[in-house]
Amino acid sequence: MASRLHGSRHQGALLGLQQPAGLVPRTRSLNRGRLTQLRVAAAASSPPLPAKLSGDDLKEAELKKLRTVADFEFWKRHRSSSRYWRHVLGIFDSRTFSWVAAPLSYVMLLTTGVCLYYTLAEAGIVPEVIPEISASAAAPFGLTSFALSTLLVLRTNTSYQRWDEARKMWGLIVNRTRDISRQAVGYIPPHQAELQDMFCRWLVAYCRSLMCHLRAGEDLEAELKGKLTDIELKALLASTHRPNYTCQVLTAIIRAAQLPGGKVDMNDSFANVKASAAFRMDENLTQYADVTGGCERILRTPVPLSYSRHNSRFLIIWLTLLPFTLWDQCHWFTLPVTGLVAFLLLGIKEIGVVVEEPFSILPLERICDTIEANVWEIHSIHSAKAMKEQAEARAAGLPSDLMEASDLVSVVSELALAAGTGGTGTTAGNGNGAGNGNGSAAAAVVAANGAVVVKV
Repeated sequence: MASRLHGSRHQGALLGLQQPAGLVPRTRSLNRGRLTQLRVAAAASSPPLPAKLSGDDLKEAELKKLRTVADFEFWKRHRSSSRYWRHVLGIFDSRTFSWVAAPLSYVMLLTTGVCLYYTLAEAGIVPEVIPEISASAAAPFGLTSFALSTLLVLRTNTSYQRWDEARKMWGLIVNRTRDISRQAVGYIPPHQAELQDMFCRWLVAYCRSLMCHLRAGEDLEAELKGKLTDIELKALLASTHRPNYTCQVLTAIIRAAQLPGGKVDMNDSFANVKASAAFRMDENLTQYADVTGGCERILRTPVPLSYSRHNSRFLIIWLTLLPFTLWDQCHWFTLPVTGLVAFLLLGIKEIGVVVEEPFSILPLERICDTIEANVWEIHSIHSAKAMKEQAEARAAGLPSDLMEASDLVSVVSELALAAGTGGTGTTAGNGNGAGNGNGSAAAAVVAANGAVVVKV
């Protein structure tokens, strides 16, 4: 694999590696425009739903609307004191209400029948086969209500923990990707610029392939069209476990790159071996593998089904018997009271089920967009091609405040050194590079090789 990655420039041209997929020629205006396009939108936009969906199909489609990315306006509205009235008045338009509509309809129809039956029985129209349950006889409901509420809370908390763990894992992907892309453009030498480009492309491919790996109905080919070269995309799509394949390609690139670092002497067990760049980069890939396995664990291991089933049975039986216990005290007010209690309890149960599988509701597309923007921003400033383009722009006299990190360190160091050798003199501020007293003025210039140096 290493020999293939060290192919000639002619081979690289045949594979389409001269220009990184998704990149435009680097001028200042085009580069800024591209980075702006890649920045994450403040709030997730939901695609329109198909017109004829209903029931569970509509519910599954509406999960996409939960993929929200918060911005400052979101938090302002979220903290607003008007949220109480806004949320209460929006009950009938809420997704939770539509999700529990079927079991809630059953409870309301049953309650209506119970109220109608007791009304007719009291009027003597029908025989009273089912006796009224007095308040004193409803003690079992008081005992079981505590157990039911505890089960619902534990169920919801367990689901939230799964959601929170999944979000933290994807946050770790964002952090590790920023770190390893920094290492790639910093450690892979400039004469292997094609490996820098390829490494960045496959970092983007990893997060996109993992997203499609964790969701049903995602199109990885559409996600990576234009982000990988054609031959790379075909190779990825031919694999079975695509996140693993991307990690293996990244490992092969690290192996092919001529990274800096001390040589390890396996015969000297007491040597204080300097950690190489390859070792540090491979640690990040190990984090990728851990996150992939953790996400698969959450996806393939639901909350124990016996727990969920018994919880559902408990709730439906409890709500079925509730109107019989309320009639003696509430009469026809049993109808709204039972409806309200049923909506609240069914809503808690439903939210726990929806959150249990977090990847359908997490904004993974936005997270992938963030990763892609971060990777290509680092590449556009600090890669070998970026350094060359910056040097050419400065040589052409184009004004720019943008500077690659190592060039910036060199300039600042040389300026500090020049200022330190000036003794008690001061640097003139006339802008022509002349100094008065015993001081000296330093000016940053561009050398013939494109590196920024300081001329004293």
